[in-house]
Amino acid sequence: MAIVKMSNFNLFAFDSDKDNLLRELQKFEYVHFTNLDEDVELKEEGLTNVTVPESILEVEEEISKTRQGINILSKYHIEQTGIKALIEGKPNFTFKELEEKAFNIDCFPILEELDKLSSEANRFYEEEKKLTDLKEELGHWVRLESPIKDLRSFEQSEVFLGTVPKKIAIKLKEDIVDLKYSYVESIFEDDENVYIFSLTSKDESEELYEILKSNSFSIIDLKGEGTPKEEIRLIDEKLERIAEEKEKVESRIKDKMNHLKDLKVVYEYLMNKKLRLYASENFLATESINMIQGYIPTDMESDFIEAIESSNPQAYYMETKEAEKDDIEVPVLLKNSKAGKAFESLTTMYAVPRYNELDPTPLMAPFYLGFFGMMAGDIAYGLIMLVATTFALKKANLDETKKQFVKFFFYLSFSVIAFGALYGSFFGDLIPIKGLVNPAEDYQGIMIAAIIIGVVHLFFGIGICGYMRIRDGRYLDALAEAGVWFMALIGAIVFGLTMFFPVSDMLNTGAKWLMIAGLVGIVITGGRNAKSVGGKVAVGLYELYGISGYIGDFVSYTRLMALGLSSGFIAAAVNMIARMLFETGVLGVVFGIVVIVFGQSLNIFLTLLGAYVHSARLIYVEFFGKFYEGGGKKFNLFRNKSEYINLKCWEEM
Repeated sequence: MAIVKMSNFNLFAFDSDKDNLLRELQKFEYVHFTNLDEDVELKEEGLTNVTVPESILEVEEEISKTRQGINILSKYHIEQTGIKALIEGKPNFTFKELEEKAFNIDCFPILEELDKLSSEANRFYEEEKKLTDLKEELGHWVRLESPIKDLRSFEQSEVFLGTVPKKIAIKLKEDIVDLKYSYVESIFEDDENVYIFSLTSKDESEELYEILKSNSFSIIDLKGEGTPKEEIRLIDEKLERIAEEKEKVESRIKDKMNHLKDLKVVYEYLMNKKLRLYASENFLATESINMIQGYIPTDMESDFIEAIESSNPQAYYMETKEAEKDDIEVPVLLKNSKAGKAFESLTTMYAVPRYNELDPTPLMAPFYLGFFGMMAGDIAYGLIMLVATTFALKKANLDETKKQFVKFFFYLSFSVIAFGALYGSFFGDLIPIKGLVNPAEDYQGIMIAAIIIGVVHLFFGIGICGYMRIRDGRYLDALAEAGVWFMALIGAIVFGLTMFFPVSDMLNTGAKWLMIAGLVGIVITGGRNAKSVGGKVAVGLYELYGISGYIGDFVSYTRLMALGLSSGFIAAAVNMIARMLFETGVLGVVFGIVVIVFGQSLNIFLTLLGAYVHSARLIYVEFFGKFYEGGGKKFNLFRNKSEYINLKCWEEM
């Protein structure tokens, strides 16, 4: 349960072995390359960048074609949903199985055929859309009984077809009253426009057109020969023929559906191959030797050497040494117990720890577990979580990320059940259960307990800070950042309590002087890094002012009580409404059941969401703020993140 110890390696290998070497390292997976392109000293020694092979263009083209083929088939593939899809999940492969499977798939003839069929189908789609748009436009003019070709053949007259905004159509009619040889008729109206047919003599055509333009007239050029009705009938016939041809093409595409899984396998293989090819950008080289640097987990060094020797048992030279603790470039890989691993996402969501820090995951996980249960405590809610997560873990084929997410809520369910039993809550008060604490009556006691938990939580964080400083040999920092704060806070808390509870004068006096000593210590040590005396005092006083923030920190923990009460009260309110409906008869019973199902489901969602967010806030702000900085580099596994398959890690092979 710690940050994995890393070793730095320098590897020299023949350029001719590079492809095999990278393939074996990708199988091994746990290697993080250093970008040597940034190493000026090595370049001054004559080493040059390794040129990414031209084959990368070929691989990228293959990836593009494969992706396109997947997209074509996916349009017609009916994806499974719900529990069945969850159980089936994505296919599982080891890296070796993925390579073997991909090598045996000749997908490019299929991709070429799919490309041709897709182009043909797209041509039908475009033609269909063009005809549909034309049909929609002609639909506005069905009242026009003259053939469209005749409207363009008048010698002494001129026809204008178009639209004007509906709100000014009346004004248009008023504007043409003085024209003697012009006629305007409304053919169709929609929500915004009026479709206008206008006929005029050649002598008045310009005058009419100017009037139309002044009324925001937009000309429409109708396509076709016959009347709009006749043209629409012809379009419908064309659409029927196109639909038949399109259906034949789509049927041929669907016949290729059995290749979809194979294309996904090839795609995943190619993406990993692309990663291998681009990895060489991190290397430097002479004419025939590649220099590779990076990091591996120290306890995997023998497996790393075995992977190298699998590519060429003799033609390499390697040096390894344990990474320096304070080197900020060392990538970080976390290793926790099965239970602790489920909580790692909380840590990495905040920040990856630096290599010389502690992994805070096992330190915060018990507190998060307790906070979540205290805010969401209900036996029924916990049982629902337990059953759902157990089913998913036992029956569903989940990738590693989803599996850890489900495990996270699996462990939380026990805390929710435990606090539900403490509160005597089962869907609120739906089923009366005698608990050790009644939240509705003992809320003051719960609030005090929440604050006490908060004090313990904060002191634990300060204690971790002190431990880390002592571990690093920074004893003055340990005193300044933990010791004097313990003295000040403990003294202040005890001294404050003596005002409300009868205690001996010795305890009262001791607490007072302990507090004073701590406060003075904060001022003295707070400005220890300032250069001038004035600066030391100023910074020390500013640090002393920071003690006021602890009041807000302590109060923050009252949310443990507040959210727990709100969840219980909402559940009780839903039950009360349902009971009132039950008393009204059979129909009331039906509606009452609906209210319970919907209301309790909504409350479960809001309760779990609130508990998740506010528990994280207490960890991130109040706890991590006392000792954890983060900002480390994440260890990048030498694997592409899979999209269509579950690629098993090296440890599972």
